[in-house]
Amino acid sequence: EQDAEDLQKSLVSSWKETVGGYFKRFKPEYFPAVMNYTGPEPPETLNNSSVETVLTYAFLKADLDFTAAQASKHSQQDSSNTTSSVDDPVLSDKPINENDMLFHPERPASQNLLHRPQRSNSSPDLSAPIGGSTRFQGGSTASVAMISTPTAVPFWHPAAPSTLIAAHVGDTRILLSRTSDGKPVSLTTNHHPDAPVEATRLRRYAATFVTDSFGEERIGGLANTRSFGDVGSKRIGVSAEPQIVKADLGPAEYAFVVLMSDGISSVLSDQEIVDIIKEAKTPAQAAKDLTDFAVEVAQSADNATALVVRLGGWERRSEGGGGSLGTKEQRDYRKQEAEDPRARRR
Repeated sequence: EQDAEDLQKSLVSSWKETVGGYFKRFKPEYFPAVMNYTGPEPPETLNNSSVETVLTYAFLKADLDFTAAQASKHSQQDSSNTTSSVDDPVLSDKPINENDMLFHPERPASQNLLHRPQRSNSSPDLSAPIGGSTRFQGGSTASVAMISTPTAVPFWHPAAPSTLIAAHVGDTRILLSRTSDGKPVSLTTNHHPDAPVEATRLRRYAATFVTDSFGEERIGGLANTRSFGDVGSKRIGVSAEPQIVKADLGPAEYAFVVLMSDGISSVLSDQEIVDIIKEAKTPAQAAKDLTDFAVEVAQSADNATALVVRLGGWERRSEGGGGSLGTKEQRDYRKQEAEDPRARRR
């Protein structure tokens, strides 16, 4: 059995051998076995059994397993005998996840979507690999929030202090809502090429950053510099190493925490997001109201997903900062504009 230190070294070595490029000098922030810390006393997070180390290992190991599995498959272009998807307009118009099981959720998970039975009355090939035999080209962001309490009192109790640890890659978001003034507190930073930390990390590996027609910087055609998957961009530094933030929450200091995809955070301001949630009676209703509003006012199609979790100050969520009134006029105007077809053409 390998100990924690050996597991860290083995994982980093596997990334170096499997992908190379950026990962030849890869040293995860929370892997003390490879950090070579020289200070008088290492910080608490540089501990082989710390939550930060375990989370980092889980993210990187899952991404390595996926990357290695995809590397052994042929690309869709190879299997179609084309030199590039750009050369084939039919191929280039296909959804990026056509080969993935989630593209056809009604089908058995183990069915190979590229090799359908020849006869209409024959059974599907259930022995085929999940997602088919061709390489999946996409990727995914992720945000994880873990809450613990020092006693058996649940974290949502008004008298319970707690600790929240957020692990994050990409541009999904995690927000807290402060009970005292109703203000949002962000626990995540979008991992985009224009973020200073990401730009510094990647500039010596990426040849260029380009700006698309929406004004967003991209690296290798991608908007996110950290993600699961995106196998073709691993060598230039697109990593699933999570950014980890730890927050100590006092009793009833925060009303709730919300996790959301960029289909919401790119459409609404942080204050609009928490104000919509304040008006709902339950966290489940709040998540539905938030996604419904984001979809209604969005100018472009993107998936909108949200998860709202009550904290100790939930019953007092509308007390501070005038409740949800601060953005109500703005939200009403945006909704009215979205409902008026003529407003879209102005």
